[in-house]
Amino acid sequence: MLLAIDVGNTNIVCGLFDGTVLRDSWRLTTDRGKTADEYSVFIRSLFQFSDVQLGDVESVVLASVVPPLTPIMRRLVDRMFHVQPLVISTALNTNITWEVESPSEMGADRIADCVGGYMKYGGPCIIIDLGTATTFNFVSGDGRYLGGSIAPGLLNSSESLFTKTAKLPRIELERPATSLGIDTITQMQVGVVWGMVFMVDGMIQRIRRDAGCPDARVILTGGLSSVVVPGLQTTCVHDPNLTLDGLRILFELNRNRTE
Repeated sequence: MLLAIDVGNTNIVCGLFDGTVLRDSWRLTTDRGKTADEYSVFIRSLFQFSDVQLGDVESVVLASVVPPLTPIMRRLVDRMFHVQPLVISTALNTNITWEVESPSEMGADRIADCVGGYMKYGGPCIIIDLGTATTFNFVSGDGRYLGGSIAPGLLNSSESLFTKTAKLPRIELERPATSLGIDTITQMQVGVVWGMVFMVDGMIQRIRRDAGCPDARVILTGGLSSVVVPGLQTTCVHDPNLTLDGLRILFELNRNRTE
C-alpha cells in the first residue's frame, strides 16, 4: 500500500491507497512543536482503528508546506515504515511544465492539486483549493501551468475579525441562506462565507478571460470547499480528495526514484 502525507499549515492529511483506491484517510491538527515520536503515536492509533498493519505500507509520498515539519516527517516515515518518502517538488516528473519565474517556490500541495486536476480531468482547468489559504491555479490543455493566485482562507478571514476587533465573536463557518444578516454572527458569516463564494465565482470568470479559455473546467478541493461549493453559480467538480490523488499520481510518475 501507499501512504500519502500532506502536511499543511492547519492540518496534516494522511491517505492510504490500495492501488488507485483510497482505502482510508485521516486528518490531524498540525503542531510544529510535536516530535516524530509524538506524531507516530497518533498514526499508530489511527492504523489500529482502521485495522491496518504498519507492515502493509510499502511506500510513502510526502508533501509539506511547513519546512520545520518536513525532517520530522522524514524521521517518522523511516522509523515506522523503514522506507524513504518521495518528497514532492517541481524537480520531479509531473507531466506539467511550470511556466512561472521560480518553479521551486511552488507549494507541494499546489503541485499535487495541479497534477491531480490535470491528470484526472484534463485541461484546460482551474484548480481551486480552499484551505488555510485559498489558492487558484490554471493549467492549459497541453499541460502548462500558466499561473495562479493566493488569497486568505475562510478560517483566516474569520479569525482576523475575531482577533483584530474588540467586540466581534468567533463564529462557525456556515453559509446563511440570505445575504442580509439579522444579527452580528450571521452578518459576519455573510461577510466571510458569501464573500468567499462571490470572490471564487469572480476569480473563475477573470481567469477564464485572462487565459482565453472561457470553457476551462473548474475543480474545487480543500478542507473548507464543502462550505463554498453549494453557493457557487459556476458549474464545477468538487473533489475533496484531489490533493491525495495528486500525490498518488506523482508517486506513480516517479516510482523509479524510490526504488
